[in-house]
Amino acid sequence: MATALAGSRSPAISLRMAFVPNPQPGTILGAYRVEGTIGSGSMGEVFKGVDTGLNRRVAIKILSEKHKDSPELRARFVREGRAVAAISHPNVVQVFATGTFDERPYIAMELLDGTDLGSMVEKKGALDSMTAALAILDAAHGLAAASKAGLIHRDVKPSNLVRLSDGRVKVTDFGLAKPMDPGSEPALTAMGVVVGTPDYIAPEQARGEPIDERVDIYALGGTLYFLLTGVPPFRTGKPAEDKYLKVVARHLRNPPPDATQANPSCDRELADLVLQMMAKKPAERPTYDDLVNQLGGVVARLDPNAVPMLMASSRDRSRPFTLPPNTNSDHSATVSDGKLGVRSTPRAFPLWLVAVTLLALAVFAAGLVVYLRKGDTSAASGPGTTA
Repeated sequence: MATALAGSRSPAISLRMAFVPNPQPGTILGAYRVEGTIGSGSMGEVFKGVDTGLNRRVAIKILSEKHKDSPELRARFVREGRAVAAISHPNVVQVFATGTFDERPYIAMELLDGTDLGSMVEKKGALDSMTAALAILDAAHGLAAASKAGLIHRDVKPSNLVRLSDGRVKVTDFGLAKPMDPGSEPALTAMGVVVGTPDYIAPEQARGEPIDERVDIYALGGTLYFLLTGVPPFRTGKPAEDKYLKVVARHLRNPPPDATQANPSCDRELADLVLQMMAKKPAERPTYDDLVNQLGGVVARLDPNAVPMLMASSRDRSRPFTLPPNTNSDHSATVSDGKLGVRSTPRAFPLWLVAVTLLALAVFAAGLVVYLRKGDTSAASGPGTTA
């Protein structure tokens, strides 16, 4: 076929006809060599690749051919790469570089060795409370880092949270991410276009209202419900009742679901946390600081042996992990009541850690008192027994 094209003199034959829409194995994209296909989504395709200089495995995300002529989608895609590259955090996928292939932008990022939480639950069923709490705790750390960098994810869901082989969870796919600076958002979403996934969409997001990072907290609450029960919130299991508009309507009107109704064995405190995170009013949802403290407390209660791991993890995350957001931007269009989800200065000690430490000290003190009393009793009775 290639020979026929090269030898043909027909004017109807053009080089464009020989164009391959996506890079094939062996294609070089900047510093990266394509090795195969991973999958595709609404915005583009993802390929496996190798950094030819560092011999590092990467994932390469390329804007879909059908979107290449859309200035808005091109701008959004490029913004995703640049925005995520500004975040350096153990619970957020790392971006290495951006570039262009056939007039389409691409993003080179770390290739994750793991399984997304949606696939994990579909294969194995609902997660135990401890595993679910740890997964959401990691995701909360990652989303808090994104928020500090000035980003709202807008599409938090189980399939966008990947659990690695070492147990860590990373937040991925910032394709719908929105900057908190309203002036930098392309026209596509500046005109009230609703984006997100129906099963996890916050009420204010579904209504096309101004949003802030609390839509991500709502979606993370829905994700926690899914992990604990094996089904998304507001799903009935009846196809006729689970159509797009009906599910969204339940997010708008129905109270948050109680996870213990669907799975009586799940932890009561985690079920209550779902109710808080999925509150209809954004102001009633916990902040990221509150969320991290509550989840840390749950983990420490479910498995006291996990406390050293949480302490080490907390120390690792205490270092600066983002580029500072633009402090000159006006956030009034995206923050409805001024309550931001990330504090300007991190707490020195998480509340759950203080509580666990005090409990340990109390147990030690009680044991010491018992030991001393036992010693006093033995000393008092000693001479009488030897007489």
